Amino acid sequence: MKKTKIIYSLLLASLFATSVSCTAKTPSNNPPVDDGGDKNALVNDIKYDEEGNPIFDGVELDFWSISIGSDGMIQQRIVDKFNKEHLGEISVARREVRHDEFSNTVVNTINVDPKHAPDLVVGHGPRVAELKSYNIFNKWDEAIKYSKIDFNRDHYQKAVMDDFYYDDGLYGIPLDCHSNILIYRKDIILQNGLAIPSNFDEMVDVCKQLAQKAKAGTYQFRTSASFSAGDISWQTKPAGTNLYPYYMCIEALDDEATYALTGVLQNGGKIVNDKGLPAFNTPEVINYFKRMRTLMYPTDGTLPIINETNPTEFIDQFYKGELVFASTGPWNLNGIKDTCNSKIGFGQDSFKDTVGVLPLSNMFAFDTTKEYAKTICGIAHAFSLSKTCTSATEAAAAVVFVDWMTKQYTEWLKGGHLPSLVSGMEDQEFLNSDFYQSIGQYLGNPANITLGGRTKYYTETFGSETNNGINEIWHQTFNTNTQNKTIEEIVDEQYKRSLALIADVQ
Repeated sequence: MKKTKIIYSLLLASLFATSVSCTAKTPSNNPPVDDGGDKNALVNDIKYDEEGNPIFDGVELDFWSISIGSDGMIQQRIVDKFNKEHLGEISVARREVRHDEFSNTVVNTINVDPKHAPDLVVGHGPRVAELKSYNIFNKWDEAIKYSKIDFNRDHYQKAVMDDFYYDDGLYGIPLDCHSNILIYRKDIILQNGLAIPSNFDEMVDVCKQLAQKAKAGTYQFRTSASFSAGDISWQTKPAGTNLYPYYMCIEALDDEATYALTGVLQNGGKIVNDKGLPAFNTPEVINYFKRMRTLMYPTDGTLPIINETNPTEFIDQFYKGELVFASTGPWNLNGIKDTCNSKIGFGQDSFKDTVGVLPLSNMFAFDTTKEYAKTICGIAHAFSLSKTCTSATEAAAAVVFVDWMTKQYTEWLKGGHLPSLVSGMEDQEFLNSDFYQSIGQYLGNPANITLGGRTKYYTETFGSETNNGINEIWHQTFNTNTQNKTIEEIVDEQYKRSLALIADVQ
């Protein structure tokens, strides 16, 4: 398991790691910040100018990021802009690390090979508590004091920011708030005489009707020119066709965040309690997964609307009209929009006319009148400061960089991410931007985004990338090999398994 690998690395670290610090660029001539005896206090090597601003003279920062692919390119563009604006003062070297390698790579490098460790990282916010437990981060509080940045936790979205504060200080600063979205083939729904859904019941009903139309030989669809030799005219499926219009990939990490987490929270369930321990063994969670199971295994004589054999890469089937609804990361929307408008042959305004976007708030709630129905379980990228960066000058420079990055929300939105700053959602330039008007407004209200609950036992409880916890409940809900189990049995089994795994690593 991942946890075992990390613990083994920590044992190696305790034997071989030596204390190092980031290279000091300027001599100390200032009194130290009161650290209250913090064992990881920064080395006071910082100087200030006559106006009291910190002096940065050629500070170099190593920055590791979990953002790759399309949003990685956007982030690199933003970092390049920072380096240009701070030429001669602060230079940031960015390195990409895949999400499935990030935790191991960061923990192992900081503890075992500190000479090659990053000064700061940006990873998935829900993992900060888990990574903090491995003693790889310095808190931000002291670095913020040295930087003289006007930092206030109330400037950030509260539900996200609160997860990064501990009794001894701040260990994460959110770059953004983001979650998955639902996209749908607007043209197909309307062509088949149906209305665009606005909630879970309506979406299921639309899918049921489309599946029935396909079975009856009246389902109308159109396939992009890329797949139909230039013919994009409307076609009709032959009678007897099995159509599964709602795409859900049981193994996709992005879909896990949508269906295993957001759906649970929107129906009054919890994933962790206030002590950071599993809390998903409740009637609310059981009832939610019971209802989700009926999408593949209906008990009322209607047709199923999802199929476990759907391919992991759904987008071609979406363009072909074989799928009508799908969950995807908002960072994919730019590519989908460009493809629709320039490559697949539906016309210049294909994206606007063909594809719709549904925000997740209230989407899976069986009772939308409840306050928790608005909740979106998101990810939020968060900056953390490596414990190997002990120079006050470099730590302060990291704060300057992080503060600047969080304010680039208009550009970062193009990667599918909403501002972590409250002021960002009040910025008229941002709200009037083309991308926000066409796509961003459908990404949800960041004030409704939560990380699902803070726990240092993230792997054992959430089960992301592993076969346990809340995500495994979701997998087994649909897996054909576990249909002999009731949802009650699956939930109880995974709850006990999570507790056993936690006991094993304590």
